Amino acid sequence: MDQCLTETAHAAGRPSWLARSIQAIAEAAAEVRTGLSRVAMNRRVLHRLSTLSARELKDIGLTPQDVADAGVPGRHDAIALLVGRRDARRRGRGVGDWPSA
Repeated sequence: MDQCLTETAHAAGRPSWLARSIQAIAEAAAEVRTGLSRVAMNRRVLHRLSTLSARELKDIGLTPQDVADAGVPGRHDAIALLVGRRDARRRGRGVGDWPSA
């Protein structure tokens, strides 16, 4: 009888396979939501950048071609491309990277 009570106590402390499955599905859904919101954010940023003049883009270290390249369909992270090009130009001019946030 003691063994039965001990096994029941241990089983109550462990999540069931159903609870673990539900947790895994919830985590996967959260990752998908995060990815979709990042894609939407990138799209909004690219749209805003595409409305800037060449002079305004130059002020932030970009060119119209950078924005066009980042807008190519299939690009995973357009913002990383833009930041990379901006930083490469800054290094080429002998200026350090932007401070980290």
